[in-house]
Amino acid sequence: MIFDCHFHVIASTHEYPMVAGRSYTPEPASLARWKATLGPLGVTHGVVVQPSFYGTDNSVLLSALNQEPHRLVGVAAVDVHVKDAELNRLTAAGVKGVRMAHFEEGDPRCGGGFVKFSAFQPLLQRLRDHGLHLQLFTDSRLLPDITDQLANADIPIVIDHMGRAPAELGPDHDGIRAMRQLLTLGQVWIKLSGIANISDQALDFANVRGIHESLIDARSDRLIWGSDWPHTRPSGRKPDARQLLHLFQTWTPKDLQPGILAGNPAKLYGFAET
Repeated sequence: MIFDCHFHVIASTHEYPMVAGRSYTPEPASLARWKATLGPLGVTHGVVVQPSFYGTDNSVLLSALNQEPHRLVGVAAVDVHVKDAELNRLTAAGVKGVRMAHFEEGDPRCGGGFVKFSAFQPLLQRLRDHGLHLQLFTDSRLLPDITDQLANADIPIVIDHMGRAPAELGPDHDGIRAMRQLLTLGQVWIKLSGIANISDQALDFANVRGIHESLIDARSDRLIWGSDWPHTRPSGRKPDARQLLHLFQTWTPKDLQPGILAGNPAKLYGFAET
């Protein structure tokens, strides 16, 4: 049993519009295609994550959750003006968290459509009240400046894509040390995902391995795995889901794999391990 804790569903622009300020327009990627691609690898459950190009319109996400309510949960996007009725609607549909981005001004990784981390504090109490966690898309080197906010949030914090700092920096820079500290204290969860977006060493992504192993050494019971399917990116070669899962299995001690692939996400997202 494998839980894919980070993938996207993308509809045709004729069906659902994308935000005007987006940095690129991806091809459609249906839920049926995700199942056909990941199902043969042993993936049974998944976390549908709101991509930036839909902004805070969660319609495509909710449509996917409605199709597989017992196997899928979601991470949506909301801004500070969201109504409680909308939060209730999202949680009833299976949304477990909200996604925000935290990058330096002008960083191209924070494209149009992302809800900025500045919305976190104004929304925090309401996220608590609705049982929602924060999924944070950031560069781990910025974590030291917001560690206190995260530590005092009293809701789960999930960090996207291994911290999204370039893999060429290795496992010993300030960002990785900050993530390891937060892991050790039990203040965050980290997604082992998005390796094709931090490394240019396709297809073996060898310079990611040290970071992967460093996070496992810190606290494997707070790590989860995601394919990042369909590997949305404006340019460059897309990775293969089978290869990504193979790398995870190669880099991860065998006795820790069931926890990261199933036990940890079952705990975080409330999946049933059946």
